[in-house]
Amino acid sequence: MAVPESGDTMMVIPIGDALDRPFRPLYDARPTGPNLLVLEGDPGTGPSLPLFRYGRNYDRSGNLHFHTHDYHLWLIEDTLKHWDENGSEETAPVLLPGSYVYQPADLLHAANCVTERCTAYVIFDGLIETGFPDDR
Repeated sequence: MAVPESGDTMMVIPIGDALDRPFRPLYDARPTGPNLLVLEGDPGTGPSLPLFRYGRNYDRSGNLHFHTHDYHLWLIEDTLKHWDENGSEETAPVLLPGSYVYQPADLLHAANCVTERCTAYVIFDGLIETGFPDDR
């Protein structure tokens, strides 16, 4: 079942249905990195509303990075840690389902799924672009 186009039509997707859909790698070169299922928008060209899925210690987990646009994250499955450049995985709070993260654009941060699989609903305010400290 394809995700319906948004617009003038109401969209209802039960969480069980969404979690069972196929996710694709955020970046083709990193298939074991974050994966996503786009519910609305186009993360390659502008704002989007994807579900993100992370495996335990996913590719590049724990590495500081930044995005060129703000995002809002609500964890919906399992346990995640998220921290900024002044913190660490050891000192980061444990995020359980229902936890919220606001990540401003251009600020270094890192995350790691500390259970077998984590899934989060994420609203990106613009296209999804990732950079690393060496990119600055």
